Amino acid sequence: MATLDHASARKFEEEGYLVVEELLDEARDIRPLVAEYEALLDQKATQWFSEDMLAASYAELDFAQRLTQVIRELGDSCFYHFEISLPFDKITDDTPIHLGPAAFNLLRSPRVLDAVQSLIGPEIYCHPAHHVRIKVPVEAVKNGINDLTGTVTGHQDQAGTLPEADDSNIVTAWMAINDATEANGCLMVIPGSHRGALLPHGPLPHGGAGIAEEHLPAEAFVALPVARGGAIFLNSRTIHRSLPNLSDGIRWSVDARYMPTGRPSGRPFFPGFIARSWLRPENELRDSHAWAETWRLARAKLARQEKPRFNRAQLD
Repeated sequence: MATLDHASARKFEEEGYLVVEELLDEARDIRPLVAEYEALLDQKATQWFSEDMLAASYAELDFAQRLTQVIRELGDSCFYHFEISLPFDKITDDTPIHLGPAAFNLLRSPRVLDAVQSLIGPEIYCHPAHHVRIKVPVEAVKNGINDLTGTVTGHQDQAGTLPEADDSNIVTAWMAINDATEANGCLMVIPGSHRGALLPHGPLPHGGAGIAEEHLPAEAFVALPVARGGAIFLNSRTIHRSLPNLSDGIRWSVDARYMPTGRPSGRPFFPGFIARSWLRPENELRDSHAWAETWRLARAKLARQEKPRFNRAQLD
């Protein structure tokens, strides 16, 4: 069990974030995900080399070195083949998305859900905003602010949803698949910022979207290094960002969001699922193939309609 004690839950309420070390189970949660992604990278690198898109397949390199080299040659857009959500723009029937069973099982990790239950109760809905982020060294990323492979600018997660979800009590679980350090780009938060208002989010001068620098006092940020298997829980209004990866390795994380079942997600075009229910356990989604099918159906529907507005921070 990974139920949070009263002091931890109180700290989350007061500070808007909570670091929980050794939350994930190494055998159940981490190693299957790593193996799944190693196999996926091998498949894609071999394919791209055969199609003359890469200079080599780089099979002799370890996962971190191989992915970094692939991104260096192909650009960070190739990473969408490893992402577990769809982009907000230019969705077609062939838009890449990874829907593997290990990724799905991590979203349903009993240890993660135990901790989430301590914060929002036992009727838990897995919000459709979940992402795999593998931050490669900054020199390998052409667009250094790419929020999947590069530096994430200051923002509040609430801005990533439509206003209908403002009272849905959405909690973010940011999970470290390898050690997240200040050198390789760990998260930073402004403690207590969740007690303030939702700040304006929009286009930034250096690209991307987020909160303008004048609203972000640099001295207020606190770095949150966390070891492999640890997690950071965030209130949806807690201001956070990440540091650049100045190391020669990767920083690998998965972030998922959870809320009480029955509340609006603020992303009605993307599919979530019931991850835990004490009242109606038969409604829990346990089949990774069924989860994958919900995303494929959503992709097919979105490919045939005008671009919807997914969130209030979205760039047009």
